[in-house]
Amino acid sequence: MRLANPLGAFVARDTPLARIDARVKIALLLAAAIAVFATGISWAFLAWIVVLVLVCRTARLDVASHARSLLPVAFILAFTLAANALALDGHGDIALVGPVGIDTAGGLRGVVAVARIVVLLGLALSVSASTTPPQLADACVSLLSPLARFKVPVADIGLMLSLALRFIPIVSEEFSRIQLAQRSRGVDFERGGIVARVSSWASVLTPLVVSLFRRAERLGESMEARCYAGGDGALITLPPLTCRDRVVLVVGVLVAAAIPFAAWLV
Repeated sequence: MRLANPLGAFVARDTPLARIDARVKIALLLAAAIAVFATGISWAFLAWIVVLVLVCRTARLDVASHARSLLPVAFILAFTLAANALALDGHGDIALVGPVGIDTAGGLRGVVAVARIVVLLGLALSVSASTTPPQLADACVSLLSPLARFKVPVADIGLMLSLALRFIPIVSEEFSRIQLAQRSRGVDFERGGIVARVSSWASVLTPLVVSLFRRAERLGESMEARCYAGGDGALITLPPLTCRDRVVLVVGVLVAAAIPFAAWLV
């Protein structure tokens, strides 16, 4: 049985976003993260939804599979919305039961908070789905290379990032395999009380942790066999940005700066 692509895993497709340099995508993702939180409660926030749709289209994301993978996040989003919208001290604009009511201003804040999470998560998934782990690691090392002058172990940071990015889809696939194996043995993860569900998930998490320790041990032995010594890695020199990448970077920064400014004007 073929397992679905793990959440955020690279998808080998020749997409417009995949042709953009990874350094540009990381820089624009950081700029978007700052700009999204700088955008207040305004109709201008709808522009971020438009940006998200356009970026997902250029990355050709499989929205359905990602939506299924994001089901656990739905609880967090619903809790965030409820925590902002519910008023328990009687000051709500819409009364429900006794002092419990709905605060419309708080509900609007909750909607914006959920929208921020959705936009940032969608942008991050678009970058990870259109960029290979080595490209992301090399781009991060290149962007952090000025810190090497201050004795920051940039090469070691790049190695750790590369290993983490490579292990994320491996761990996700291992988790899916163990869960599928436990289901075939009759384990039901959706029924029973809290204790029963914790016990059911323990049958997945315990072998997963054991498997992670085994992989880490093999990785350490492999690095030791190759005489790896931290701190002496050479920094990777990437080619300069193309004209297309520079244009995308400038346009992306301008858009990221324009949306919060428009929200401030409104």
